[in-house]
Amino acid sequence: MKLLRSKTGFTLLEMTTVILIIAVLAVIYFLEIDSYRERRMSELAAKTLMMAAKAQEDFFAHEHRYFDAKISGNGPNAILTAPNGTKTQVVAPAGVELNISTKGFEKKAFNGTAYYKGAKIIHKYDSETGKISTVFRSQEDLE
Repeated sequence: MKLLRSKTGFTLLEMTTVILIIAVLAVIYFLEIDSYRERRMSELAAKTLMMAAKAQEDFFAHEHRYFDAKISGNGPNAILTAPNGTKTQVVAPAGVELNISTKGFEKKAFNGTAYYKGAKIIHKYDSETGKISTVFRSQEDLE
């Protein structure tokens, strides 16, 4: 009478294959999470820019001029403040840079830019057209 041996467990090749598949899936997962975070922060930068444009228009309605501003979401000065000391509702999230520069001597127009540090996208706003545009940052801007 022949005894049948039961094989239990996995071979080394099967275990290696499973570990390799799990590693590939983990890499894909973490790359997607990072990409999602970058897109989300870029959207927050665009939202911050639009809120700053509205704050500029509100200031212009009373003062008949725009103002220059630069805020960074990495510190206590992350709130956009008008030259008269009025704090606006514009708060730069951590890692977001917002720059507003006026045009001309009379400051009747402005350009604004906002971006998330490290992201490949920069958002630009022109008060003369009232439009926001999105462009890719150059390698020099990323450094």
